[in-house]
Amino acid sequence: MNKTVRCLKLDNISNAKLTSAEIAALWIQYSNETASICIHKHMMEHLEDNDIKDAFEYAMSLSTNHIERIKEFLKSEGFPIPIGFTEEDYIRNVPRLYSDVFCLNYLNIMSLHGCHGYSGAITTSTRLDIRNYFTECLTSAAELCNRTKNLLLEKGLYYRPPVVNPPNSASYIDDKSFLTGWLGEKRPLSCIEITDIYFNLKKSIFAKAFIISAYQVTKSNKIKNFLKKAVSKKEDHIKLFFEVLLSENLPSPPIFDAEITDSTVSPFSDKLMMFQVGFLFSTAMVYYGTGWASSIRRDLTAKYMTAMAEDLKIGNDWINIMIKNGWLEEPPMAEDRSKLANTKK
Repeated sequence: MNKTVRCLKLDNISNAKLTSAEIAALWIQYSNETASICIHKHMMEHLEDNDIKDAFEYAMSLSTNHIERIKEFLKSEGFPIPIGFTEEDYIRNVPRLYSDVFCLNYLNIMSLHGCHGYSGAITTSTRLDIRNYFTECLTSAAELCNRTKNLLLEKGLYYRPPVVNPPNSASYIDDKSFLTGWLGEKRPLSCIEITDIYFNLKKSIFAKAFIISAYQVTKSNKIKNFLKKAVSKKEDHIKLFFEVLLSENLPSPPIFDAEITDSTVSPFSDKLMMFQVGFLFSTAMVYYGTGWASSIRRDLTAKYMTAMAEDLKIGNDWINIMIKNGWLEEPPMAEDRSKLANTKK
């Protein structure tokens, strides 16, 4: 065997230590998977549609397998298994909080987040066995995304993004007015801008509905106050981008608020609901950043900057609540060399 190939093989499989990027990806995934299992259990307890049940059973099998694989990777390197979420965070035998329609959309949107997260993990991981693992995760997330989207289409529940007509020919931008958006006549949105706005709007609409459900069932006044502000901020952002599509005579995604039942009994711990809310806000900032980078019209830049800044403020409040309640798990840290150097022998 070629010496270079042999060294590469040894380094890529399991002889090399896990990098910080690999540990981070595994650690984050463990928290997300254990949270998902708790949420899925409540949804599956009340699902009526057998097709949707099958999709959830597939998702549960994936999460269960992923958790065991992550434990193996971390144990082999001497890392402690994260706390994540357990049976204590899921309350059985309570009234349903979500309709079948909401549950199916939840699973579809979470599969989108999975596709993005796993693709990032593949690109930042080094070891071959870790890359192979996340490639498997990406493949199964894509399968789940396709399954849930097919179900939404079959049941008439999927709202397609706007359609644009083909231009007469391909061409270059030859006028700086393409950038305008503050004053005067605006050019039409490009297909790239429409896509970012539409899917950011879809995720914001879903996030608002989930936050409403958490606000409805939590008993803590402090958390209620935080969630009330979070709902208000999501409403602002929905209006912000809804108006952009409306002004262009383009359709917007539907609202999910009516898919929340009138139950006031929580199926989840406050820790779990707050974790999920934090996840939805943090991913929103990532997607707003992508939309910002892809949008050339200056008025869109300002809208994305506003949304990101306001989500950041909510995020700061979220962190303070999580730390105060002892709900924010500490990720593996680098060694504090200064502290080690000053330790008395």
